Amino acid sequence: MARDKDDNDGGGFSGKRNKSWREIDAMRGKSKSHSRHDDPAQQRIERSASYQKYKTAADALFTGGELPQGLAEKFDPEGKRKTQKQAMQKLQQAESRQEWVAGVVEYLEKYPELPEDTYFLDSLLDHPRERIADKALTKLEAMEAEGKLKTKVPKSLDERLKSIQLTSMDPEMQGRAKALREKLKA
Repeated sequence: MARDKDDNDGGGFSGKRNKSWREIDAMRGKSKSHSRHDDPAQQRIERSASYQKYKTAADALFTGGELPQGLAEKFDPEGKRKTQKQAMQKLQQAESRQEWVAGVVEYLEKYPELPEDTYFLDSLLDHPRERIADKALTKLEAMEAEGKLKTKVPKSLDERLKSIQLTSMDPEMQGRAKALREKLKA
C-alpha cells in the first residue's frame, strides 16, 4: 500500500501529526529539563520524617555508623561491632604517640580481626611494630583484591606504603608495599 504524500499531512497513514521525542519524553516526565526535584509528590516524600529516618539508617549501615535497633539485634546481637567502633574512636583520641601505640596493641589483643576501615588500616601502617603493620598491609591487599579500595582511600596511604617500601627491614614486605602502591596508582 502506497503512502499518501500530502504536504498538509503530519505523517503516516492515519494523517495524525507525529510527536517529537522531546514531546514524548515530556509526557512521560523524563525530559532533560524535568527532574525528580520538580515533582511535588517526590519532594513531599523526601521531606517526611519517616523518609529522613530511613535515609539516616541506611547511611549508618553503609558508612559503619550506628545500626538501627532491629538490624543491630539481628546482625550484631552481642554488640561487638559497636564496642569495636568505640575502641577505634578511643584510639583516635589518644593524646600521645606512646599512648596510641599501646592502645593499638590492646585493641588487637581484644579484636584480632581488623575492620575494613581504610583510614584505620592506614594509621596502623605507621605502627612501630612491623607485625602490626604487616597485618594491616595484608588486610589492605585483601580489600584491594576484592575491589574495595577504589572509592575511599586516604591521601596518606600512598606515602605510608612508600615509607614501608623504603624503611622496612623485611624485603618481602617492601615488595608487597610497592606492589600495592602500584595497583592503587593504576
